[in-house]
Amino acid sequence: MPAFVQLERSSFAQSATAAIQKGHYTVPGSLQNFNTENGFKDCDKALALKQGGQRIWHNILTGIAEEHPSRLCLFLLLSYADLKKFTYWSWFAFPALKPPEPFKVTKTTSLLQEVQPESAVQIAAACDQWRQVAEDHEVQPSASSSGAPQLPFWLLAKPVEGDWQAVPLTAFADVSKQGCLVWLCMADPSNNPDHPGWPLRNMLLMAAKRWGVTILSVLCVRDHRGKLDAARSLCLSVTLPTIPPDWEPSSVVGWEANSTGKLAPRQVDLGPSMDPHRLAESAVTLNVSLMRWRAAPSLGIDRLQDLKILLLGAGTLGCAVARVLLGWGIRHIDFVDNSQVAFSNPVRQSLYEFEDCLHGGKPKAEAAADKLCQIYPGAVSLGISLTIPMPGHPVAASQVPQVQADTAYLERLIEGHDVVFELMDTRESRWLPTLLAASAGKLVINAALGFDSFLVMRHGAPPSADSSSSLPAAQPRLGCYFCNDVVAPLNSTVDRTLEQQCTVARPGLASIAGAVAVELMACTLQHPLGINAPAAVAGERVNHEELPLGPVPHMIRGQLSGFTQMCLAGQAFRQCTACSQTVVDQYRQSGWPFLWQALQEPKSLEDLTGLTQLHAETQARGMSLQEDPLSHPDVEGEDIPDMEDDWTSL
Repeated sequence: MPAFVQLERSSFAQSATAAIQKGHYTVPGSLQNFNTENGFKDCDKALALKQGGQRIWHNILTGIAEEHPSRLCLFLLLSYADLKKFTYWSWFAFPALKPPEPFKVTKTTSLLQEVQPESAVQIAAACDQWRQVAEDHEVQPSASSSGAPQLPFWLLAKPVEGDWQAVPLTAFADVSKQGCLVWLCMADPSNNPDHPGWPLRNMLLMAAKRWGVTILSVLCVRDHRGKLDAARSLCLSVTLPTIPPDWEPSSVVGWEANSTGKLAPRQVDLGPSMDPHRLAESAVTLNVSLMRWRAAPSLGIDRLQDLKILLLGAGTLGCAVARVLLGWGIRHIDFVDNSQVAFSNPVRQSLYEFEDCLHGGKPKAEAAADKLCQIYPGAVSLGISLTIPMPGHPVAASQVPQVQADTAYLERLIEGHDVVFELMDTRESRWLPTLLAASAGKLVINAALGFDSFLVMRHGAPPSADSSSSLPAAQPRLGCYFCNDVVAPLNSTVDRTLEQQCTVARPGLASIAGAVAVELMACTLQHPLGINAPAAVAGERVNHEELPLGPVPHMIRGQLSGFTQMCLAGQAFRQCTACSQTVVDQYRQSGWPFLWQALQEPKSLEDLTGLTQLHAETQARGMSLQEDPLSHPDVEGEDIPDMEDDWTSL
C-alpha cells in the first residue's frame, strides 16, 4: 500500500491543534486552486514542480531540513472545482531532486536479519520512544527546537560501549566524531517488501550534500499495531554520489500518476451524490431496481427504461398514463394533442395547474411535457400540437396540404417510438394511428372510458406476423380496437351538442385505467414473445422466472358501479378496417392517396375489406348486422353522450 497524504480542514490552521493519528506525521505543502478549468489545464506544471524543488534545495543548503526534516517532504496540490456539476480535479506532486548520479542500494535485509535479536529489541525500543515523543511534540508545536524529536527522519547512534539511542539529524557530526555507529532512520510509509517509500529520496541527497558521506546505513521503520516490526522493517546499505560544491539540481520529478497509471490529474465526480437532478435519477432507478431485487429477479428493467413512448392524447388519460410511466423509470415520453388547457382541466388532469389556463390556455401537449420534466428532471419529453386526421370529418380544400403534412408527421412519430398509447376522445381519431402502427409493427395500448367503466387493451401483432416464426401456427392473431366493427369509422360528433361531445366519467376512473394501461404494456414487453404474446388463459400455471409480471391479457374491462374487472380476448377480424392484411397492404402500396380516400369516404374501407359484400349477403338472408343496444348492460341506445363508450362493441 503506497503512502498517502491526507488534507482536511485543520491542515490550513497556522498551528495544528488537532491530535495527530498515531503512525502519522505532518508535512508542509502548498495548495493552488484555480477558478476556471482552462486555468487549471493551462497552468505551467513544469515550472510549479521546479519551484517546489528549489524550495527543498534551499532547505538543504541552509540547514533548515536538518532541524525540521519534514521540510524535505514538501508537496504541491493543484485543484479545480466545477461547483455546478460537482466535479473536482486534483493533481499532487511530491518534488524529488535528481542527484548527479543515481543512489545505489548495495544491500537490503530485514532488521531481524541485520542484527542480533537483543539489538533488534533495543533499536525498536529507542525508535518507538523517539516517535512517541515526536508525535506528542507535533501536537504542541510551541516546544519546537532543533534538539526536539522530529519526524519523519532521525538518527540511531551506538557507541562502542553502550546501547542504541535515537538522536536528531543535527547530532550527526557529534556522534560521528565520537566514533559511534550511525544509522539514518525513516518512518517509512511504504509496504513494499523490497523498496522504501518516496520521502527517502531527498533525505539521501541532503546526507550527501550536508554530511559528505558516500556510504550510509538506513533503517526503514515499519510498524505493526503501533510498534516497530523488526521482521518488516528494512535495513539498506546505500552508496551516495559525491556532490560538487557548485552543483545545482537541474531536474525535478514527482507528479503523481492517476488511477489509470498516467501522469494526469485525478477526477472525482460527486454529481450523483450532490446534484439534486442526479439524486432524483438515482432514486427513480433504485425504486424500480428494488422490485427486481425483492420480488421479480428476472425483471428486465433496462428493456422498459430505454423505451420511447408516444402518448396520443394529453387529457385525463394521457396525464394518468404519463405519471405511471415515470414510476417505471421511463424517461422518453412524447405527447400529441391539439387542444389548450381549459379551466376545468387542472382538477382532473394531474399535469396542469391554474396558470396553464390563463390567456386562452397553454397548448396541452407542450404544458404536459414541461410539467413532466419539472416532476422528473431526467425526463426527455416533447409536446407536439398536432391534429390527427379522422375518417368522415370534412376537410376544406385549403386544408388538404396541412392534413397531408400532419399525416406524414404522425407516420414519422410512430416510426420513431417503441410504444403508442391511444388515449383520444373519439373512436375515429384512433383509426389512422392504429393503421400506421400496424404497418410499422409497433405495440399499441388502447384505453377508453365510459361513465363508470373502462376498457384497456393491447393491439395484436401486425398481420405480417401471421407467417412469422415468433407466432406459433396454432395461435390466432389478436385483434385491434376496430376488429369487432362491421362498419367503417365515421364522424361521431355529427348532430351532437357541445356538452354531448365532452367526456363524462367518474373522476377516479382515468387514474385506474391509465395505471392498468401502463401495467399491461410492461407485462407485454416482459413476455418473451413481446407483441406476439398470446392472451392469458384463466387458471394457467405461471412460470415467474419466464414471466416476471405474469401472463398477458388481451383486454381488461372494469366497472366502478360494481367494482368488478374481467379479462377478455378477441381474435383479429380478417375484414377489419384498420389492421387487416388488405388494409395494411393497400396503405403500404398507395400511401397518401389511399389514406386521403379513406378519410374523405370511409365507406371505401368497407368496399376494400369486403364488408359491403358482407352487408349485402346478410340483408339478402333477412338478417341485420346492427347490434342490439340491450346486449350491453351499460349501453342505453342512441342517447349516450360520450362516443368514447363505443369500445363496448368489443
